[in-house]
Amino acid sequence: MGISRKRPVFLSADWHNLLFANYTVSPSLLGPLVPDGTQLDLWNGSCFISLVAFQFQNTRVLRMPALMNRDFDEINLRFYVKRTLANGDVRRGVVFIKEIVPSRLIAWVARTLYGENYVALNMAHEIQTDHEGPRMVSYSCGEKGPCNRFSATVPTASLIPGPTTLESYITEHYWGYSETGAKGTVEYEVEHPQWPVHQVSEYNIDFDFQSLYDARYAFLSESSPTSVFFCTGSDVTVRWGTKV
Repeated sequence: MGISRKRPVFLSADWHNLLFANYTVSPSLLGPLVPDGTQLDLWNGSCFISLVAFQFQNTRVLRMPALMNRDFDEINLRFYVKRTLANGDVRRGVVFIKEIVPSRLIAWVARTLYGENYVALNMAHEIQTDHEGPRMVSYSCGEKGPCNRFSATVPTASLIPGPTTLESYITEHYWGYSETGAKGTVEYEVEHPQWPVHQVSEYNIDFDFQSLYDARYAFLSESSPTSVFFCTGSDVTVRWGTKV
């Protein structure tokens, strides 16, 4: 049997100060968005959608430092799928509904090379730290100004989530999938170590999901997430995609 070769590295960066808000939703909400060749990946029979905000830092494309916008914020809305290979192995991945960044150039590159739904909006963040690390983290975005805000108070304690926990399920999908029209489904690998998790109980999510995403997500503005947590993050590698 031949050895599977990894695809070349397209992008590497540091992902830091990640906030996750995870909502339980009906599978019917996401069914039309599931890329060909994949299926929804449930956790204990429940379907999840996540709002994720974080910092991209030290971005390198094709192993070269990005000439512009090496450091920037991203806020994305995503859900979870899996693809079963011919040999029975399962690849668990993420599908992005929309990814918000502050740069039109970054958005254009991501749309062109990966078919991802990136858009550029005004963005801002605030990170308050002490000697033990972040204590308050806030991200905001908006078309005319950063009026949609996701913030949290981060406790000191963290833990490595167990393999059957919701936190492990959310953070350990190491593939990305996008459906690019006539090109079909593109699959790409995302590599990072397992992240320790800080459970968050004090947070605020003031997002107009309808205007940022679509009317079908308007209910999230009035919904409480099933869980909110924080990860310090790490270096991340994204490999070139391939059609599946």
